[in-house]
Amino acid sequence: MFSNKKIIVIIDKIPVRIWSAIIDQVSLTFASLFFSNLSQGSVAVYMAIFLFSIFLNKDVYFGRSIGKYLTGLRVVSVKTGNPASPIQCSVRNLFLLLWPLEALMLIFSPERRIGDFIAGTRVHESAVFSQDRKWHFSQATASIIVSFIIVFILFTYIDSLGIMS
Repeated sequence: MFSNKKIIVIIDKIPVRIWSAIIDQVSLTFASLFFSNLSQGSVAVYMAIFLFSIFLNKDVYFGRSIGKYLTGLRVVSVKTGNPASPIQCSVRNLFLLLWPLEALMLIFSPERRIGDFIAGTRVHESAVFSQDRKWHFSQATASIIVSFIIVFILFTYIDSLGIMS
């Protein structure tokens, strides 16, 4: 039997970055459950594409997703130390489509995954930045549109293979 102390020790040993990912996954799952009840048929496919696009852009607001916000993490640019741009965050998260390789990479480089190396980013705990820095709404919009197109093409390709039928 587990005692409360054993559970706390187990929880305490899980890295903050993993907690951030768990929170992001749970929030996406709740959003998908909510929207799946509202949509049927082809609308459900478009809703899945939309939700997946949002997941790929989860860090575009000053390098923070819901999970990163709650755990005190932020995606920052390696060059400047400031929050990563929306485009950097989207490029970084695009490599989540290759999650088996990303997971393998984390074994060899726990600080940065493939997407971090390609986008020139890293996850930093409590990164402080200038408060007068402006958020790039146009970059965020472009990132969401491009990721929607990429996910749409991916879903169309998967559907052509007969996997989603």
